[in-house]
Amino acid sequence: MGDILDIIKSRRTIKHYLPKFVSWENVSRILDAARHAPSSGNIQNWKFIVIFEPEQKQALAKAAYEQYDIAMASVLIVVCAEPEKGERYYGMRGERLYTVQNCAAAIQNMLLEAHSLGIGTTWVGAFDEEEVKALCKIPEDIRPQALIAVGYSKEVPPKPPKYPLETVVYFHKWRNKARDPAKYMIDISTILARKAGNITQSLHGAAQSVVGKVKEKIVTTKEDSP
Repeated sequence: MGDILDIIKSRRTIKHYLPKFVSWENVSRILDAARHAPSSGNIQNWKFIVIFEPEQKQALAKAAYEQYDIAMASVLIVVCAEPEKGERYYGMRGERLYTVQNCAAAIQNMLLEAHSLGIGTTWVGAFDEEEVKALCKIPEDIRPQALIAVGYSKEVPPKPPKYPLETVVYFHKWRNKARDPAKYMIDISTILARKAGNITQSLHGAAQSVVGKVKEKIVTTKEDSP
């Protein structure tokens, strides 16, 4: 099995698509990856609408503030959230945060599975929500979270710049840095291993003491028996 980090690093947001068909087998694999994403309390409060029809893809591209390039993708997938379900289990935080996080996790799974199959994707979050709901006949209590374009890339965009790891990682508190994280982690693991060893020895000693007392009591009971 290949390193998932290689797939993550080589994935790109595709701007232009070839007029090439993506098989239902591959589309279903992408959707299957989505449904296996983690969700808060495993409530899985998402639904996916698959769009093949050219006219509807064109209308959705227009609703996405005229991002017409996505209409060239073989498939558009409308990722829909069920906020009421999130609220039912987790209140306002479930509705406003967990629901969004759940759908985002499902989307990321879709992007990575598509890339592993040699298929490109675009995650579109900018669109007229009411217009998308009307085009897809989405009920009032359901909220579209994203449009995912799925197709074969016309070209592979260059890798966008990413912040270095050390600029986005803190230790223990905000903006707190570690000079040598690797050494620090080794030192910490050594200390924890030593503590774990001491605890194990202490527990072993306590257990032996209990066993000794039980044996002593048994012997005393036998001696006192008529």
